[in-house]
Amino acid sequence: MNRKLKLSALTAWAICIVAAFPLAAEASKPKAISLTFTMHFTGPTTATGTWTSTSDLPVLNGKSGTVVQTTKITGKGKSKGQKTGQVVHGRKQVTASDGTFVIQFVGGLKPTGATTSEVNGRFVLKKGTGAYAGLHGTGKIHATLDSSSGAITAVYTGKAHLNGG
Repeated sequence: MNRKLKLSALTAWAICIVAAFPLAAEASKPKAISLTFTMHFTGPTTATGTWTSTSDLPVLNGKSGTVVQTTKITGKGKSKGQKTGQVVHGRKQVTASDGTFVIQFVGGLKPTGATTSEVNGRFVLKKGTGAYAGLHGTGKIHATLDSSSGAITAVYTGKAHLNGG
C-alpha cells in the first residue's frame, strides 16, 4: 500500500511540474518556399551573388541578401530517370540582414548549348543563425549556367518550417 501512495504522490508531482511550465514550442507547419539566386562564377568551383525569396513561410517572405556557393563535380548521374552529364554537389552560405542559413544541394549537370548547361536536382536547408535558427526544408532546384558570361540563375522551390515557430 505504501508503494501505491508513493507512486500516486510522484504522479501528482509530475503533473504539477508539467502544468507549471509551458510546453516547448513545436515546429511550424511546412510552407511553400521559393528562393531565386542570381550569381556569377568567381572561380572554377565558386560563385557569389544575391538571392530573393517569395515564400509563404514568414521568416523567408520578401527576404533578400547575398550568397556564396562552393561546388564539386563528380562522375555521371541521373535526373528524372534520364542520364545526365556530371553530378554537381554544392553548398550555399546564404546571408540576410537578420541571419544566415546553409543550403546543401545535388543535381545532374546537363549541357543545353555550346556554352550553356542546366542543373536539376534536390536541396536541403540546414543550420541557420539569427532569425533562421531552426530553419529546415527540402525541395527541387533548377539552375541555368552560362560559361561564356559566368552567369548562374537558380530557382529553389519546396517546403520549409521553423522549429519552435
